[in-house]
Amino acid sequence: MMRSPWMPVLIAAAVTLLIGVGVAMEPYFAGDVAVARAIQSAFPDPGWWATPISRLAPAPNKYYVLAVTIVAAFFVGGGRGLALMLGFLVLEQYGAEATKAVVARPRPSRDLIAVVGNPSGFTFPSTTITFFAATFGTVGLLAAMRKKAPHRIPVMVVMFGMLALGCLARVALGAHWPSDVVLTTVICLTWIWAAGRIVL
Repeated sequence: MMRSPWMPVLIAAAVTLLIGVGVAMEPYFAGDVAVARAIQSAFPDPGWWATPISRLAPAPNKYYVLAVTIVAAFFVGGGRGLALMLGFLVLEQYGAEATKAVVARPRPSRDLIAVVGNPSGFTFPSTTITFFAATFGTVGLLAAMRKKAPHRIPVMVVMFGMLALGCLARVALGAHWPSDVVLTTVICLTWIWAAGRIVL
């Protein structure tokens, strides 16, 4: 049992540090190429589904996602849940892209996997998945943490399902390695959980 309310924050900081150091040391991890190729083999024509999912993160589609998930956060978590989500949305909008330069991990190479389009910049953390985590992931965690939340299980299934679909789409398009999307999700959800322990 955690005695200090700040222990979750220390856990989140430790998780972030360990992952950040590990990712900064390798352009991709063992297994990334094999898993990415397996996903791309399972979905050989990702453009019709993965591209629209990826386009939920940038404007103008992100505003529709924000509208739906902000309402859902209030519905599931009340005023505190809404405050939690708004706080992480501000961090995501103004800080997610800047953190990429710290790690400076290169995008997947066309020599190793199929890459759709011309993704630019660095690959970790994934700003698309950071957005998905701050929106869909926050609502899913609110439902998980509030045992009496209305329609708790269906909300968790839909919200975490959308987050997982976003991860799958980014790998299918060759924009990110599997470790990019998985570890971005882990960092984001750990911080949201830690803050939720304090706020809720």
